[in-house]
Amino acid sequence: MAIINLLILLISSKQLGGDGRGYVSLIILNIAIIQIITEIYTGSATVYFISKQPFRQLYRFGTFWALLCTLMIVGVMYLLYIFFDIGVGGFWLHLLLLSFLIIQHSFHMVVILAKEKIKLYNFLNLLQPLLLLLVLLLFFFGFQNKNFISYIYALYLSFGIAISISSIQLFKIYQSTAQDTREEFNPKKIIENGFYNQLANLSHILSNRYNFYLLGNTVLVGVYSSATSLIESLWIISGSASPIILAHIANEKDPENNARLTLAYAKICFLLSFLCVICLYFIPRDFFVFLLGQDFIHIKTVMLYLSPGVLCISFATIISHYYSGLGKQKILLMANSTGFLVTICLSKYLISKDQLLGASYTATLSYATTTIVLVCVFVWQNKFKITDFLNLKQDIALLKKH
Repeated sequence: MAIINLLILLISSKQLGGDGRGYVSLIILNIAIIQIITEIYTGSATVYFISKQPFRQLYRFGTFWALLCTLMIVGVMYLLYIFFDIGVGGFWLHLLLLSFLIIQHSFHMVVILAKEKIKLYNFLNLLQPLLLLLVLLLFFFGFQNKNFISYIYALYLSFGIAISISSIQLFKIYQSTAQDTREEFNPKKIIENGFYNQLANLSHILSNRYNFYLLGNTVLVGVYSSATSLIESLWIISGSASPIILAHIANEKDPENNARLTLAYAKICFLLSFLCVICLYFIPRDFFVFLLGQDFIHIKTVMLYLSPGVLCISFATIISHYYSGLGKQKILLMANSTGFLVTICLSKYLISKDQLLGASYTATLSYATTTIVLVCVFVWQNKFKITDFLNLKQDIALLKKH
């Protein structure tokens, strides 16, 4: 999936240029914001309740919730654009339809995962981006339609086919639960469980993506969003280690050992990510121009200025999953909200002064603030010392043991 998404980024950037890529990035960002808010109910927090509450009522309410939230949030975005010129105008119907399609497909995926249909879940996770890539290739090179709207149609087709397949499975599950006699349906529990987690995720996304709205030029947004996507691919390293921490925290009852293992993984992920940034430094700028096009001549510079903040999050990601495993989402919300507050306070001034570099400074400071808050709480609660951060030999021994 990571390889396919990288190919989508490279091909769309090359064929659409900075302006087209900027429009795509703004639409995708708006959909992501709508999805995060909607997934208070339809997201991963629902997995726990699918086996405990009447499925038919749970699913019907989830579909209603998705439609209602989509309509309301798109309405708010429209007003923000009209009165404050925040966002991108002219594509409101596409935003509404695509958001509901993507959110409903994501809801189906949550149900499929909860029902332990793992092969189908993996297949659909791979199918959608693969279809998106193939349809883009057809539009760009077969029909020679190298414009922003081609990407929109490719999203419709890829998610439309994926949700058609997932709907067949959901219909079977729906039919099999006709005689469901489980406890009374209570959506309040699901919403409460998902609220803090999704609010933390929204704060994290806006800590950087809020800059898209302030750059004021779709070419700049295209360059910045592509640089962000490329440098944030380093998070694959910490993202790969995060499930290990989650599983360990959920099953291991030794708090001291859990904390030390978390710190060891955080340091290893940081060091591996740092090595990747060093490699990036030695890649010629012309290589990125060759891959992406002339509009992206400054993309390497932007990536390097973003890299300190991305490295901070590489370290913090492991600690955030440690707190997720403990069910302490309020700590994550506090850290991510503080980072987003830094973005709100600094972004307008720095972007007006230095445009792309100003956005990079803002993101780096925001990510660093989030990491500092999270690490300070982690260190304070577990009584770590500075020497614990420097003892790599002890970390390697601990990782070998586990």
